[in-house]
Amino acid sequence: MKILAILTYYYPHWTGLTVHAVKVAEGLAARGHQVTVLTSRHSLELPRDEIINGVRVIRLQPVAQLSRGKVTPAFPYAAGLLIAQHDVVQIHTPLPEAPLVALLCRMLKRPLLMTHHGDVVMPAGATNQFIQNTAFVVLRSTGKLANAVTSYSQDYAEHSRLLRQFQNKLHYVYPPVEIPPPDAEETQAWKTSLGLDNRMLIGFAGRWVEEKGFDYLLKALPLIRQAYPQAHLVYAGEQHVVYDHFYEQCLPLVEAQRQHITFLGLLTDPQQIANFYHMCDLFTLPSRTDMMALVQVEAMLCGTPVVASDIPGARVVVRETGFGKLTPPHNPEALAQTIIDVLDNHQQYQPTVAKVRAVFNTQQTMEKYEGLMEHLITPKSASSRQQPEYSHNDQHDWQTLGTGLSMFVPRSMSKNGTSYAPVNLSETDQAKLTQLLRNEADMAFRRRAITLLNYLDLQDGDTVLDCGCGMGVYLMMMNRLRDLKLYGVDGDVARLEWAEQEQVKAHLSSVDIHRLPFPDAIFDKILMSEVLEHLADDRTALHEIYRVLKPGGTLALSVPHANYPFWWDPINKTLELLHMNPIRSAGPIAGLWSNHWRLYLPDELRTMMACTGFKVDSIEEQTHYSFPFIHFIVYSIGKPLIEYNLLPQNLRDSADRFRGEHNNGSMLNPINIGVKLFRQFDAPNDYLQGNEDTFVNVVAKATKPL
Repeated sequence: MKILAILTYYYPHWTGLTVHAVKVAEGLAARGHQVTVLTSRHSLELPRDEIINGVRVIRLQPVAQLSRGKVTPAFPYAAGLLIAQHDVVQIHTPLPEAPLVALLCRMLKRPLLMTHHGDVVMPAGATNQFIQNTAFVVLRSTGKLANAVTSYSQDYAEHSRLLRQFQNKLHYVYPPVEIPPPDAEETQAWKTSLGLDNRMLIGFAGRWVEEKGFDYLLKALPLIRQAYPQAHLVYAGEQHVVYDHFYEQCLPLVEAQRQHITFLGLLTDPQQIANFYHMCDLFTLPSRTDMMALVQVEAMLCGTPVVASDIPGARVVVRETGFGKLTPPHNPEALAQTIIDVLDNHQQYQPTVAKVRAVFNTQQTMEKYEGLMEHLITPKSASSRQQPEYSHNDQHDWQTLGTGLSMFVPRSMSKNGTSYAPVNLSETDQAKLTQLLRNEADMAFRRRAITLLNYLDLQDGDTVLDCGCGMGVYLMMMNRLRDLKLYGVDGDVARLEWAEQEQVKAHLSSVDIHRLPFPDAIFDKILMSEVLEHLADDRTALHEIYRVLKPGGTLALSVPHANYPFWWDPINKTLELLHMNPIRSAGPIAGLWSNHWRLYLPDELRTMMACTGFKVDSIEEQTHYSFPFIHFIVYSIGKPLIEYNLLPQNLRDSADRFRGEHNNGSMLNPINIGVKLFRQFDAPNDYLQGNEDTFVNVVAKATKPL
């Protein structure tokens, strides 16, 4: 690929955004791609055109500076010329020229990847707030034109006023973080030369700007020193920032603690940076806002635990690794106590490189960027759209069930040849499911039920858990397919009572899914359909599933897609487009968001499952086309009629999920006519083109490694 990266500042400028961009550019160049960077010549000493570690860097001469941006008159011409010469363009935002780049990409028919490094947050003041609001408009217009947008984490994106508008094209990619191992002897010598041998060192780093919250740390220091009199702050970074005079505002706090603070200045040598982290007993970042600071990962890779603000984005590193502790934001007293707690239990939070790398892996990051760019250049064509396990050149086999619904079977190309994902449902199984699902009006449920049961590959004698079984429909179907030892758990007692009334043959119990009452490695297969979104802590629940699944066992899982089709739930989709909160509570107009904490995109589901320990075998996005308002019709109208027994017996037998075998299929029955109509609208989902961007479900198969 020929890749063009565009950003305001590049090496040797030193910010988290720049470091990220450099590592991505050089990483892609190392993989054999031709990479060019278009940036500003922020220092006259820098050459206008040079090669750095395999990356061509072209710098344009600025004539003025506006806040953080540079005014470069040659940019439109240079950008247009270079965009035309490359296959794909990546911009690193915030970038003032971003809308122009997006328009040029559209005109020249080049795909654009917008890698977002954080919303623009400016200090108080009319001018700064005008810049902040203007930046939002600029980035929003860019995101709408971009082919794809990346964010460091789902956590940040869900709380970003900007990013949550792009759920249909949003991908989550952890930043690439590389740092050399610290040199213990150099670190000790440096510490001695600074006169800090007998001090308890608390490190902090970054530009001294208001959003970093360093004033909270200065206010917390006296409280920390009450517990640890030898506590001492060590700061690495720029104190004086041209667009933010926050250091000057903090001077009274600095002067009051001057003897307990050491300023190292901006560190640019990687080995010296590693030694700085290693020298510290603890690293802290008490940010007001932060997307995900690379310094947290760097500190952990150097063996130093982290205290970070419990705010969107900033909390991800500590939350995912456990090597530190989160502190309530904007609270110096709480910050002091959290730091004391970590120092008191230092061994408990001591990071290990292997465990940090299990989460923040540069090779995986580069593979995601490379795969995403390749996908943008040559979009895939697939029926039930497969995610990155499958190449865009994959061929596909189809096996038609006798239901008018086709089972999509991905054929994945590998270095060793072609491997096939098996169709595990026999013809007898398919015929049985045809009967059992005859009444199903929710076409998305019908489609994912077949996929999930195929994923499970049920064998007689298997011990199977339906986690979040509800009324037991899946348990009923699994019972009809195989001789199994079935368990069903749910937190809703009324649903379990319904399952008992339907005489579902399974061990049923009401449990907290976050704490399953089963021993380790007891189940051969686990089904978890439309459950995670209802749970306050989906990650803990997934860890519990991993714990009780046998090594080599299979998890079949589905969740609602964050970018769902407009006609599936027009009310909530309209609310989201108007930047209003969706309807989450149950009620007459409740939709897809009913009783849900969150919806999911494929990449974030994959990442969460992989971080839990699962090997993700398949990710599918299902059901793009739907009958208008079908979710409302099925669940707000049809479901209450069944649950309150308001239908005559013949209509009940045609509508109840448990009574599909009792339905004779008569077209004199209005419910059968309605279901047939729904299936006509669903039929195009068997023949998707690969350029669809909205789906009802994400369906996944994963295994627990042996």
